[in-house]
Amino acid sequence: MKRFLSTKKIATKDVVDLAFRHVKPTLTTGKGDPNSQPVLINIHGIFGSSAMFRSLSGPLADQLNMDVYSIDLRNHGDSPQAFPYDFMTYAKDVINFIKTNIGPQRPVNLLGFSIGGKIGLLTTLCHQINIEKCISIDLPPYETPHLDSVVLENYALIMKIINREIRIERGSPGWKKVLLEHFKALPANKVNNGDPSLYFASGFFKVRKNDITYEDEKIHHPAEDRYIDYYLPLKQFPDLLDTLRGWPDLHGIENSQGLLQTSTPRSVLFMRGLNSCFIKEDYSLLRQFFPNAAVREFNTGHNMTVEEPEKTFQCIVDYLKA
Repeated sequence: MKRFLSTKKIATKDVVDLAFRHVKPTLTTGKGDPNSQPVLINIHGIFGSSAMFRSLSGPLADQLNMDVYSIDLRNHGDSPQAFPYDFMTYAKDVINFIKTNIGPQRPVNLLGFSIGGKIGLLTTLCHQINIEKCISIDLPPYETPHLDSVVLENYALIMKIINREIRIERGSPGWKKVLLEHFKALPANKVNNGDPSLYFASGFFKVRKNDITYEDEKIHHPAEDRYIDYYLPLKQFPDLLDTLRGWPDLHGIENSQGLLQTSTPRSVLFMRGLNSCFIKEDYSLLRQFFPNAAVREFNTGHNMTVEEPEKTFQCIVDYLKA
């Protein structure tokens, strides 16, 4: 028996065309070939979307006098949902986006937050495009054995809601307030300087377009289910957290076609939150693939752009302008 559901079966695709937002600088000099001018691409973190850069894109475009693109990774925002969802695949999508929408010769800068940082670092190693600089906000180019409590606790709550251990009825009076109260009650969100409750909860507010299909009721909730669902198909990604900790073997089968080259020095900045667990104190580990890497330290947790917005913004601008 089939049911009418708001989730579709996910296909497997080597590359998908990413959705994006494009912001141009308010004032342009009008000099030179626009296709030779550098651009900036923003890459969001897990559960996020291009919307997380909405407040930053305009100021960055004006301060840097360059076009700014904020992309939705596969399975996020308005981009297609598809398997696989490993870091190499994410990087291939970004490389395809650059080739298709910007051009392989045009200079590109990358700014990635959290897993977006890892994806940006991998993209930087591609010899088929022209990456000038990359900034990784608080994620390193190696496997991170632990995830911080903010990710773990919020992910656990999301799964409890979609597994119906916590039931919040769609469209009921004040349901969004009830939902946010659950997230705000998490210990990790209480101690964080920038409460990430809305960031993690917002996936329950979104509705994907054109994703209604028929599926086996054993996999998904039946049509009469009255309760809210997350817009990402997390039940189909059971090893998501293990994937987030990883880093591909660039000397092995994952890079067997030689798409990423580790021998060319790249200009990379790591922005490290000193109260975050992701980047180790041994900075020589950062320079295994990026020998010219610079590090800037902030007295923050992982979400430094929220905890110290002015300092982190200025750091980004100064590095990309230098």
